[in-house]
Amino acid sequence: MCTVREIAKAARVSPSTVSRVINNSPKVTEKTRQKVIQVMQQYGYVLPRQAKTINGTEENFAGLSLPSLPLGCVIANPTQSLATDHFFVDVVGGAMNYLQSIGRQLILEATNGNFSGMSSLPAMLKERSVQGLIVGGVPMTDDYIFALLNTKIPSVFIGRYLQDGKELTAVIPDNIIGGYIAGRHLLDCGYQDFFFMGGSLQVNTFRDRLEGFRRALKEQGLLLASENIIESDINQDGGYLAMKKIFEKIQKKGRTGIFASTDWMAGGVIRFLSEAGYNIPAEAGVVGYSDLELSSHFFPSITTVRINRRTLGYLAARTLVDVITGRITCPVQIYLQPSLVIRESTGCSSSIKGDIKIDKRRYKK
Repeated sequence: MCTVREIAKAARVSPSTVSRVINNSPKVTEKTRQKVIQVMQQYGYVLPRQAKTINGTEENFAGLSLPSLPLGCVIANPTQSLATDHFFVDVVGGAMNYLQSIGRQLILEATNGNFSGMSSLPAMLKERSVQGLIVGGVPMTDDYIFALLNTKIPSVFIGRYLQDGKELTAVIPDNIIGGYIAGRHLLDCGYQDFFFMGGSLQVNTFRDRLEGFRRALKEQGLLLASENIIESDINQDGGYLAMKKIFEKIQKKGRTGIFASTDWMAGGVIRFLSEAGYNIPAEAGVVGYSDLELSSHFFPSITTVRINRRTLGYLAARTLVDVITGRITCPVQIYLQPSLVIRESTGCSSSIKGDIKIDKRRYKK
């Protein structure tokens, strides 16, 4: 509850009464004033001083919008740290660009995404020191998400959470289309046998990328065998170990197309294949995901599915402010469309140029 109307409802007064309290009107009784202030403090509002002095002259605060607490951002399991996770560094940068333009602050905190009682929630929530929350990162348990929602602090999620997260407001990279783009490109490049590598398929992010990849292959009459789907850590070591696990198998096949569903994993795959003397992209092609900076600096450089991460953060912050101010009053989901960046790890042109629009009805199981 963060709008004047919602505060009025909680305090059982009219919105005009709340406005009078904000503006220090003498028309409000002290008892009513204290009741409204108590509700405002409960939901994170901070009352301004009623006057300030500028060049020796006092100016009234009447008519100004109500100052509020900072906004928060919680990231589950960042790679190494919040400062070194290149994906979320850009996401947070996009969020801060918007918030700075409207004079708002952002507080960052990492979490492991597991709920083991209220003590496992971020300190900023337990202390109610933020007015709203941007939430991202994987994995994050359903219990943890429900605990966040139970705080009643407005939240916007980055990505698709819960099995059916219709009650969540979220900005979501369209991972089904991203997986489809990766599959289509590997097919266009003439690869004949296909593998998928990702994190836990209990996480929507990787399950959706796999779903899109499968659909691209299915359009060409190809089925992705279960043994060609490898779950591993989503860092370089995870990609390296996943590739080591299947290396004997790919040596007995034709040209192999590998969709490593993070750029970190793709880097590990390429490192293993290079050490094994495999020719990339002639014998094996590799597609990553996210277009992190490492993908262009690796050798060979990594073909990848690009997500505009700064736009992701910008939209999350803007949507959160719209929820707080009452411009958005029901759950909404905003999908960002990915695009393909072709580099040396596949080394061929593709029928997919830039963004791709796909009829999602084809994704129904």
